Amino acid sequence: MLLPHANITGNFTDNLKLQTSLIPDFTGDPNNKVPVQFGTKFSSAITGEVTQTLINSDYFLGLKAAKVYDEMAVRDYERTAIETRVEVSVAYFNVLVAQESIRLVEANLVQFGKTLKDTRARYDEGVSERIDVDRIQTSFNNVETNRANLKRQLDYTYDVLKFRMGMPIDSPIAVKEDVRTYTDNMPDSLNYRFMDRPEYAMQRVQVELDRLNLKSKKLQVIPTLNAFVNYGFNYFSENFSDLYKTGFGTSALGVRLSWPIFAGTERIYAARRLALVLEQSQNNLNYLSQQIQLEVREGWTVYRNNLNQLNTQEKNMELTQGVYDRVVLKYEEGVATSLDVLSADSELKTAQNDYITALVNTLISRVRLEQAMGKIKAE
Repeated sequence: MLLPHANITGNFTDNLKLQTSLIPDFTGDPNNKVPVQFGTKFSSAITGEVTQTLINSDYFLGLKAAKVYDEMAVRDYERTAIETRVEVSVAYFNVLVAQESIRLVEANLVQFGKTLKDTRARYDEGVSERIDVDRIQTSFNNVETNRANLKRQLDYTYDVLKFRMGMPIDSPIAVKEDVRTYTDNMPDSLNYRFMDRPEYAMQRVQVELDRLNLKSKKLQVIPTLNAFVNYGFNYFSENFSDLYKTGFGTSALGVRLSWPIFAGTERIYAARRLALVLEQSQNNLNYLSQQIQLEVREGWTVYRNNLNQLNTQEKNMELTQGVYDRVVLKYEEGVATSLDVLSADSELKTAQNDYITALVNTLISRVRLEQAMGKIKAE
Protein backbone atom coordinates (compact mmCIF):
# COMPACT_ATOMS: atom_id res chain seq x y z
CA MET A 1 0.00 0.00 0.00
CA LEU A 2 2.96 2.34 0.49
CA LEU A 3 4.34 1.75 -3.01
CA PRO A 4 3.49 4.28 -5.75
CA HIS A 5 0.06 3.87 -7.33
CA ALA A 6 -0.53 4.58 -11.02
CA ASN A 7 -3.81 4.72 -12.88
CA ILE A 8 -5.26 5.95 -16.17
CA THR A 9 -8.67 7.56 -16.41
CA GLY A 10 -10.63 8.55 -19.47
CA ASN A 11 -13.99 10.06 -20.25
CA PHE A 12 -16.13 10.87 -23.23
CA THR A 13 -18.99 13.41 -23.20
CA ASP A 14 -21.70 14.08 -25.74
CA ASN A 15 -23.19 17.45 -24.79
CA LEU A 16 -26.71 16.93 -26.01
CA LYS A 17 -27.45 20.50 -25.03
CA LEU A 18 -24.68 22.88 -24.04
CA GLN A 19 -25.08 24.78 -20.81
CA THR A 20 -26.07 28.42 -21.25
CA SER A 21 -24.41 31.22 -19.27
CA LEU A 22 -25.21 34.95 -19.02
CA ILE A 23 -22.39 37.45 -19.63
CA PRO A 24 -22.38 41.29 -19.90
CA ASP A 25 -23.06 42.79 -23.34
CA PHE A 26 -19.63 44.26 -24.03
CA THR A 27 -20.77 45.57 -27.43
CA GLY A 28 -23.62 47.60 -25.96
CA ASP A 29 -24.92 48.20 -22.46
CA PRO A 30 -22.80 46.17 -20.02
CA ASN A 31 -25.78 46.00 -17.67
CA ASN A 32 -27.58 43.86 -20.18
CA LYS A 33 -26.91 40.11 -19.97
CA VAL A 34 -26.41 38.11 -23.11
CA PRO A 35 -27.03 34.33 -23.09
CA VAL A 36 -24.12 32.40 -24.61
CA GLN A 37 -23.05 28.76 -24.80
CA PHE A 38 -19.44 27.65 -24.24
CA GLY A 39 -17.89 24.39 -25.28
CA THR A 40 -18.32 21.88 -28.05
CA LYS A 41 -20.78 19.07 -28.64
CA PHE A 42 -18.17 16.34 -28.11
CA SER A 43 -15.34 16.32 -25.57
CA SER A 44 -12.98 13.69 -24.20
CA ALA A 45 -10.04 13.47 -21.84
CA ILE A 46 -7.39 10.86 -21.07
CA THR A 47 -5.15 11.31 -18.02
CA GLY A 48 -2.47 9.18 -16.38
CA GLU A 49 -1.53 9.89 -12.76
CA VAL A 50 1.02 8.54 -10.28
CA THR A 51 0.47 9.10 -6.56
CA GLN A 52 2.76 8.45 -3.63
CA THR A 53 1.63 8.38 -0.02
CA LEU A 54 3.79 10.57 2.20
CA ILE A 55 1.81 10.58 5.44
CA ASN A 56 -0.99 8.15 6.34
CA SER A 57 -1.31 6.64 9.81
CA ASP A 58 -3.44 3.71 8.63
CA TYR A 59 -0.77 2.54 6.21
CA PHE A 60 1.98 2.48 8.80
CA LEU A 61 -0.26 0.76 11.34
CA GLY A 62 -1.14 -1.68 8.57
CA LEU A 63 2.49 -2.79 8.43
CA LYS A 64 2.29 -3.80 12.08
CA ALA A 65 -1.12 -5.38 11.62
CA ALA A 66 0.18 -7.47 8.70
CA LYS A 67 2.68 -9.18 11.01
CA VAL A 68 -0.05 -9.80 13.56
CA TYR A 69 -2.32 -11.32 10.89
CA ASP A 70 0.55 -13.56 9.80
CA GLU A 71 0.84 -14.85 13.35
CA MET A 72 -2.94 -15.33 13.49
CA ALA A 73 -2.80 -17.45 10.33
CA VAL A 74 0.06 -19.54 11.76
CA ARG A 75 -1.84 -20.14 15.02
CA ASP A 76 -4.99 -21.08 13.12
CA TYR A 77 -2.96 -23.58 11.10
CA GLU A 78 -1.53 -25.04 14.31
CA ARG A 79 -5.01 -25.42 15.79
CA THR A 80 -6.27 -27.18 12.68
CA ALA A 81 -3.22 -29.46 12.59
CA ILE A 82 -3.68 -30.39 16.26
CA GLU A 83 -7.36 -31.15 15.77
CA THR A 84 -6.43 -33.34 12.81
CA ARG A 85 -3.84 -35.20 14.89
CA VAL A 86 -6.43 -35.78 17.61
CA GLU A 87 -8.88 -37.20 15.08
CA VAL A 88 -6.18 -39.46 13.64
CA SER A 89 -5.19 -40.63 17.13
CA VAL A 90 -8.79 -41.50 18.03
CA ALA A 91 -9.21 -43.37 14.73
CA TYR A 92 -5.92 -45.19 15.34
CA PHE A 93 -6.94 -46.25 18.85
CA ASN A 94 -10.25 -47.53 17.48
CA VAL A 95 -8.27 -49.82 15.16
CA LEU A 96 -6.17 -51.12 18.06
CA VAL A 97 -9.25 -51.70 20.21
CA ALA A 98 -10.99 -53.52 17.35
CA GLN A 99 -7.94 -55.78 17.02
CA GLU A 100 -7.99 -56.43 20.76
CA SER A 101 -11.69 -57.32 20.60
CA ILE A 102 -11.00 -59.84 17.83
CA ARG A 103 -8.14 -61.32 19.84
CA LEU A 104 -10.41 -61.91 22.83
CA VAL A 105 -13.21 -63.35 20.70
CA GLU A 106 -10.84 -65.70 18.90
CA ALA A 107 -9.54 -66.90 22.27
CA ASN A 108 -13.15 -67.57 23.30
CA LEU A 109 -13.72 -69.37 20.03
CA VAL A 110 -10.77 -71.67 20.66
CA GLN A 111 -12.04 -72.43 24.16
CA PHE A 112 -15.57 -73.04 23.00
CA GLY A 113 -14.39 -75.13 20.09
CA LYS A 114 -12.55 -77.44 22.45
CA THR A 115 -15.57 -77.65 24.76
CA LEU A 116 -17.88 -78.35 21.83
CA LYS A 117 -15.57 -81.07 20.52
CA ASP A 118 -15.35 -82.74 23.94
CA THR A 119 -19.14 -82.54 24.39
CA ARG A 120 -19.76 -84.21 21.04
CA ALA A 121 -17.31 -86.95 21.92
CA ARG A 122 -19.06 -87.52 25.23
CA TYR A 123 -22.42 -87.52 23.47
CA ASP A 124 -21.16 -90.16 21.00
CA GLU A 125 -20.11 -92.24 23.99
CA GLY A 126 -23.52 -91.75 25.58
CA VAL A 127 -22.21 -89.73 28.52
CA SER A 128 -23.74 -86.36 27.53
CA GLU A 129 -27.16 -85.53 26.22
CA ARG A 130 -28.07 -84.01 22.87
CA ILE A 131 -29.32 -80.86 24.59
CA ASP A 132 -25.81 -80.18 25.91
CA VAL A 133 -24.38 -80.36 22.38
CA ASP A 134 -27.06 -78.05 21.01
CA ARG A 135 -26.60 -75.49 23.77
CA ILE A 136 -22.84 -75.27 23.31
CA GLN A 137 -23.17 -75.35 19.51
CA THR A 138 -25.56 -72.37 19.69
CA SER A 139 -23.13 -70.37 21.81
CA PHE A 140 -20.26 -71.36 19.51
CA ASN A 141 -22.22 -70.12 16.49
CA ASN A 142 -22.88 -66.81 18.23
CA VAL A 143 -19.16 -66.36 18.91
CA GLU A 144 -18.33 -67.10 15.28
CA THR A 145 -20.88 -64.53 14.12
CA ASN A 146 -19.51 -62.01 16.57
CA ARG A 147 -16.00 -62.58 15.23
CA ALA A 148 -17.18 -62.01 11.65
CA ASN A 149 -18.94 -58.81 12.71
CA LEU A 150 -15.85 -57.56 14.51
CA LYS A 151 -13.68 -58.22 11.47
CA ARG A 152 -16.00 -56.13 9.32
CA GLN A 153 -15.92 -53.45 12.01
CA LEU A 154 -12.12 -53.60 11.93
CA ASP A 155 -12.14 -53.02 8.17
CA TYR A 156 -14.34 -49.99 8.70
CA THR A 157 -12.07 -48.58 11.42
CA TYR A 158 -9.16 -48.94 8.98
CA ASP A 159 -11.14 -46.95 6.41
CA VAL A 160 -11.86 -44.23 8.97
CA LEU A 161 -8.17 -44.10 9.90
CA LYS A 162 -7.12 -43.71 6.26
CA PHE A 163 -9.76 -41.03 5.75
CA ARG A 164 -8.55 -39.07 8.79
CA MET A 165 -4.97 -39.36 7.54
CA GLY A 166 -5.90 -38.12 4.09
CA MET A 167 -5.10 -41.44 2.44
CA PRO A 168 -7.17 -42.97 -0.36
CA ILE A 169 -9.55 -45.46 1.27
CA ASP A 170 -8.56 -48.16 -1.23
CA SER A 171 -4.86 -47.88 -0.29
CA PRO A 172 -3.38 -50.73 1.80
CA ILE A 173 -2.35 -50.00 5.37
CA ALA A 174 -1.00 -52.11 8.22
CA VAL A 175 -0.81 -51.41 11.96
CA LYS A 176 2.16 -53.02 13.67
CA GLU A 177 1.46 -51.94 17.25
CA ASP A 178 -1.09 -53.31 19.67
CA VAL A 179 -3.13 -51.64 22.33
CA ARG A 180 -0.76 -52.65 25.12
CA THR A 181 1.85 -50.28 23.68
CA TYR A 182 -0.29 -47.40 24.94
CA THR A 183 -1.95 -48.85 28.02
CA ASP A 184 1.51 -49.47 29.51
CA ASN A 185 2.60 -45.86 28.90
CA MET A 186 0.04 -43.52 30.41
CA PRO A 187 0.71 -39.91 31.49
CA ASP A 188 0.85 -39.47 35.26
CA SER A 189 1.45 -35.75 35.71
CA LEU A 190 -0.15 -32.39 35.02
CA ASN A 191 2.95 -30.51 33.90
CA TYR A 192 1.66 -28.07 31.30
CA ARG A 193 1.43 -24.40 30.37
CA PHE A 194 -1.84 -22.95 29.16
CA MET A 195 0.21 -20.67 26.86
CA ASP A 196 0.99 -23.76 24.78
CA ARG A 197 -2.60 -23.98 23.64
CA PRO A 198 -3.06 -22.43 20.15
CA GLU A 199 -6.42 -21.01 21.24
CA TYR A 200 -4.65 -18.92 23.89
CA ALA A 201 -2.10 -17.67 21.35
CA MET A 202 -4.90 -16.77 18.92
CA GLN A 203 -6.75 -14.80 21.58
CA ARG A 204 -3.53 -12.99 22.50
CA VAL A 205 -3.12 -12.04 18.84
CA GLN A 206 -6.74 -10.85 18.78
CA VAL A 207 -5.98 -8.52 21.70
CA GLU A 208 -3.11 -7.03 19.71
CA LEU A 209 -5.36 -6.56 16.66
CA ASP A 210 -8.00 -4.79 18.75
CA ARG A 211 -5.30 -2.56 20.21
CA LEU A 212 -4.15 -1.60 16.69
CA ASN A 213 -7.76 -0.91 15.64
CA LEU A 214 -8.19 1.45 18.57
CA LYS A 215 -4.93 3.18 17.78
CA SER A 216 -5.93 3.52 14.12
CA LYS A 217 -9.21 5.19 15.05
CA LYS A 218 -7.46 7.64 17.38
CA LEU A 219 -4.87 8.53 14.72
CA GLN A 220 -7.50 9.39 12.13
CA VAL A 221 -7.18 13.00 13.32
CA ILE A 222 -3.68 13.09 11.76
CA PRO A 223 -3.68 14.62 8.25
CA THR A 224 -2.84 12.55 5.19
CA LEU A 225 -0.43 13.82 2.57
CA ASN A 226 -0.03 12.47 -0.95
CA ALA A 227 2.22 13.59 -3.79
CA PHE A 228 1.02 13.30 -7.38
CA VAL A 229 2.07 13.90 -10.96
CA ASN A 230 -0.18 13.51 -13.98
CA TYR A 231 -0.23 13.99 -17.70
CA GLY A 232 -3.06 13.81 -20.17
CA PHE A 233 -4.83 15.08 -23.28
CA ASN A 234 -8.10 16.90 -23.77
CA TYR A 235 -10.06 16.62 -27.01
CA PHE A 236 -12.84 18.88 -28.36
CA SER A 237 -14.85 18.81 -31.56
CA GLU A 238 -18.24 19.61 -33.00
CA ASN A 239 -18.08 16.39 -35.02
CA PHE A 240 -17.42 13.00 -33.55
CA SER A 241 -15.25 11.94 -36.49
CA ASP A 242 -12.86 14.84 -35.83
CA LEU A 243 -12.78 14.45 -32.03
CA TYR A 244 -9.41 12.70 -31.65
CA LYS A 245 -7.56 14.47 -34.48
CA THR A 246 -6.19 17.19 -32.23
CA GLY A 247 -5.35 16.87 -28.55
CA PHE A 248 -4.33 19.47 -26.03
CA GLY A 249 -1.79 18.28 -23.50
CA THR A 250 -2.13 18.93 -19.79
CA SER A 251 0.12 18.06 -16.83
CA ALA A 252 0.37 18.84 -13.14
CA LEU A 253 2.67 18.13 -10.20
CA GLY A 254 1.71 18.72 -6.60
CA VAL A 255 0.66 17.45 -3.21
CA ARG A 256 -2.75 16.85 -1.65
CA LEU A 257 -3.34 17.45 2.03
CA SER A 258 -6.45 16.15 3.78
CA TRP A 259 -7.00 17.07 7.42
CA PRO A 260 -10.22 15.85 9.08
CA ILE A 261 -10.55 18.67 11.59
CA PHE A 262 -14.10 17.83 12.68
CA ALA A 263 -16.31 14.94 11.67
CA GLY A 264 -19.08 15.20 14.20
CA THR A 265 -18.81 12.96 17.26
CA GLU A 266 -18.66 9.69 15.31
CA ARG A 267 -14.90 9.28 15.75
CA ILE A 268 -15.10 9.89 19.51
CA TYR A 269 -17.79 7.27 20.10
CA ALA A 270 -16.19 4.84 17.65
CA ALA A 271 -12.96 5.09 19.66
CA ARG A 272 -14.90 4.43 22.88
CA ARG A 273 -16.54 1.40 21.30
CA LEU A 274 -13.17 0.03 20.14
CA ALA A 275 -11.79 0.61 23.64
CA LEU A 276 -14.59 -1.57 25.02
CA VAL A 277 -13.83 -4.21 22.36
CA LEU A 278 -10.18 -4.20 23.45
CA GLU A 279 -11.18 -4.54 27.10
CA GLN A 280 -13.48 -7.41 26.21
CA SER A 281 -10.67 -9.17 24.30
CA GLN A 282 -8.38 -8.82 27.33
CA ASN A 283 -11.11 -10.21 29.57
CA ASN A 284 -11.60 -13.10 27.13
CA LEU A 285 -7.87 -13.81 27.32
CA ASN A 286 -8.01 -14.01 31.11
CA TYR A 287 -11.18 -16.09 30.92
CA LEU A 288 -9.56 -18.46 28.44
CA SER A 289 -6.62 -19.11 30.76
CA GLN A 290 -9.07 -20.10 33.51
CA GLN A 291 -11.10 -22.18 31.07
CA ILE A 292 -8.02 -24.08 29.91
CA GLN A 293 -7.07 -24.89 33.49
CA LEU A 294 -10.61 -26.12 34.12
CA GLU A 295 -10.54 -28.24 30.94
CA VAL A 296 -7.27 -29.82 32.05
CA ARG A 297 -8.65 -30.65 35.48
CA GLU A 298 -11.79 -32.10 33.94
CA GLY A 299 -9.74 -34.09 31.44
CA TRP A 300 -7.46 -35.35 34.20
CA THR A 301 -10.43 -36.41 36.33
CA VAL A 302 -12.11 -38.24 33.45
CA TYR A 303 -8.85 -39.88 32.41
CA ARG A 304 -7.94 -41.06 35.92
CA ASN A 305 -11.45 -42.44 36.46
CA ASN A 306 -11.33 -44.27 33.13
CA LEU A 307 -7.86 -45.60 33.90
CA ASN A 308 -8.99 -46.92 37.28
CA GLN A 309 -12.02 -48.46 35.61
CA LEU A 310 -9.76 -50.08 33.01
CA ASN A 311 -7.51 -51.58 35.67
CA THR A 312 -10.55 -52.89 37.55
CA GLN A 313 -12.17 -54.38 34.45
CA GLU A 314 -8.90 -55.99 33.40
CA LYS A 315 -8.65 -57.71 36.79
CA ASN A 316 -12.32 -58.70 36.63
CA MET A 317 -11.78 -60.18 33.19
CA GLU A 318 -8.85 -62.23 34.47
CA LEU A 319 -10.90 -63.43 37.45
CA THR A 320 -13.86 -64.28 35.22
CA GLN A 321 -11.53 -66.12 32.87
CA GLY A 322 -10.32 -68.19 35.80
CA VAL A 323 -13.90 -68.96 36.84
CA TYR A 324 -14.74 -70.02 33.29
CA ASP A 325 -11.68 -72.30 33.07
CA ARG A 326 -12.58 -74.00 36.35
CA VAL A 327 -16.23 -74.49 35.30
CA VAL A 328 -15.11 -76.02 32.01
CA LEU A 329 -12.76 -78.33 33.91
CA LYS A 330 -15.61 -79.39 36.20
CA TYR A 331 -17.81 -79.91 33.16
CA GLU A 332 -15.24 -82.16 31.56
CA GLU A 333 -15.05 -84.11 34.83
CA GLY A 334 -18.84 -84.43 34.87
CA VAL A 335 -19.33 -82.27 37.98
CA ALA A 336 -20.82 -79.19 36.24
CA THR A 337 -23.55 -78.98 33.61
CA SER A 338 -23.64 -77.30 30.21
CA LEU A 339 -25.78 -74.56 31.74
CA ASP A 340 -22.94 -73.81 34.15
CA VAL A 341 -20.55 -73.49 31.19
CA LEU A 342 -22.91 -71.17 29.32
CA SER A 343 -23.43 -69.06 32.44
CA ALA A 344 -19.68 -68.75 32.99
CA ASP A 345 -19.22 -67.93 29.31
CA SER A 346 -21.88 -65.19 29.53
CA GLU A 347 -20.13 -63.67 32.53
CA LEU A 348 -16.81 -63.81 30.70
CA LYS A 349 -18.24 -62.05 27.64
CA THR A 350 -19.74 -59.37 29.87
CA ALA A 351 -16.38 -58.85 31.57
CA GLN A 352 -14.62 -58.67 28.21
CA ASN A 353 -17.12 -56.14 26.87
CA ASP A 354 -16.71 -54.03 29.99
CA TYR A 355 -12.94 -54.22 29.53
CA ILE A 356 -13.17 -53.12 25.87
CA THR A 357 -15.46 -50.21 26.81
CA ALA A 358 -13.09 -49.09 29.55
CA LEU A 359 -10.17 -49.45 27.15
CA VAL A 360 -11.78 -47.20 24.54
CA ASN A 361 -12.75 -44.60 27.13
CA THR A 362 -9.26 -44.56 28.63
CA LEU A 363 -7.42 -44.15 25.33
CA ILE A 364 -9.72 -41.42 24.04
CA SER A 365 -9.69 -39.53 27.35
CA ARG A 366 -5.89 -39.72 27.26
CA VAL A 367 -5.87 -37.98 23.88
CA ARG A 368 -8.32 -35.35 25.08
CA LEU A 369 -6.21 -34.72 28.18
CA GLU A 370 -3.05 -34.28 26.11
CA GLN A 371 -4.93 -31.92 23.81
CA ALA A 372 -6.17 -29.88 26.79
CA MET A 373 -2.64 -29.62 28.19
CA GLY A 374 -1.24 -28.52 24.82
CA LYS A 375 0.98 -31.61 24.58
CA ILE A 376 -0.12 -32.40 21.03
CA LYS A 377 1.90 -30.28 18.62
CA ALA A 378 1.23 -29.32 15.02
CA GLU A 379 4.66 -30.46 13.84
